[in-house]
Amino acid sequence: MQNKKNFYINGEWVSPLEPRPFQVINPATEEPCAEISLGKKKDIDAAVLSAKKAFETWSFTSKDERLDLLEKLYEIYKKNWDEMSKTISLEMGAPIDFATQLQTGTGASHIKSFKNILNDFKFEKILNEEKNQTVLYEPKGVCALITPWNWPINQVTLKVVPALAAGCTVVLKPSEIAPLSSMLLAEMIHEAGFPKGVFNLVNGDGAVTGEALTSHPDIDMISFTGSSLTGSKIMEACAPKLSQVALELGGKSALVIFDDTDLDKAVETTMKGFLTNGGQICTAHTRLVVQDSFKAPLLNKLKEELEKLPFCNDPITEKDRGDRAWEDGMTDVVQPIVCESQHKKVLRFLDEAKSAGVEFLTGGNVPDAETVGNAGGYFIQPTVLVNVERDADVWQKEVFGPVLSVRTFSTEQEAVLEANSTAFGLASTVMSSDPAKAMRVANRIRAGAVYATSNGEG
Repeated sequence: MQNKKNFYINGEWVSPLEPRPFQVINPATEEPCAEISLGKKKDIDAAVLSAKKAFETWSFTSKDERLDLLEKLYEIYKKNWDEMSKTISLEMGAPIDFATQLQTGTGASHIKSFKNILNDFKFEKILNEEKNQTVLYEPKGVCALITPWNWPINQVTLKVVPALAAGCTVVLKPSEIAPLSSMLLAEMIHEAGFPKGVFNLVNGDGAVTGEALTSHPDIDMISFTGSSLTGSKIMEACAPKLSQVALELGGKSALVIFDDTDLDKAVETTMKGFLTNGGQICTAHTRLVVQDSFKAPLLNKLKEELEKLPFCNDPITEKDRGDRAWEDGMTDVVQPIVCESQHKKVLRFLDEAKSAGVEFLTGGNVPDAETVGNAGGYFIQPTVLVNVERDADVWQKEVFGPVLSVRTFSTEQEAVLEANSTAFGLASTVMSSDPAKAMRVANRIRAGAVYATSNGEG
């Protein structure tokens, strides 16, 4: 078991001032793979102080200085690609090919993209040359970055890299459930030669570490990705000091499929939509809205395909079987749920659905040890619930597991109504062989991102 109890503060790995040991569990085996410490207020105070002091000089560094460091980080990241992939596979139970191509790949992509954006960005722009008016883009200050466990290095690089590129300093609190990839990134940042205090990492939970970080008076901005409940608490904590807050919260995205869609494409998109990463994606399409005349053929083939899927009981050796493309986000094995508490949460949703009389097309249970291939692992069968009531929790709330809820429609108006029947308008997809119809419906769906596809293209 790895010893990862130190925090990265002011350019050094330091012991916690108030140790709180916590075991990181491999979800495919239910065995501890590392021990970290959860930070407390004194640890956060030290990290924020370090970031505040570093901001005085880092904020005035040139764009070329920052570009040079980001380029070094990018090259170091690429050299450590395999180690990052194995680390994510260990902490997430992600199949190694999926971790390599998707999880690790997105981290590299974000570093490269923000590096390129910084290269082209102008921090000074002339507003009115005659009046000598200029707009200056200045770094915000000390940023508290709080990231989730489900897509760890993706979310971390999405926050850390642009903050550093802008001239801000950072205190990162990754999820305590999957912190190892963030700690590996901290080692890369150190190797790249970023000045002391520019980047700091303190592991911890939300109740103690997160609260100490978000309520700290010297934090200038908070970026949080996670549950809507936690997001509202963060906004409440920041209101008295008027800190800027950026939140990316829950999702309950809809996949709308018309009966003129190619059947194989519809099944593939449906499976990808709710099974990728074990269904643990905020933009997962966990609500299927299918035209009533297409329901039977789609669900029959979907059930057949789902019941063929094996369980990924050994993620570090799980290779792509070649049936589907990992690079497109498709997984051909069932990935474990990340931890025991999340596993229990998903099962509670399913138990409530059973008690309410919801019809299960397939799944709904924990697979037996013989099916999984070992005695452990937080696995749940891919589950499809049909004829779900619109006010049911499985239709309205974020389950964050391999669970798909299904409702039907007959007209475009009904499709829009079903797609919009949730408070979590994060993402949606509309499928039809008629591009005009797909776009027409997509334009009426209230979501942050809506994709209109013509049989998988578009």
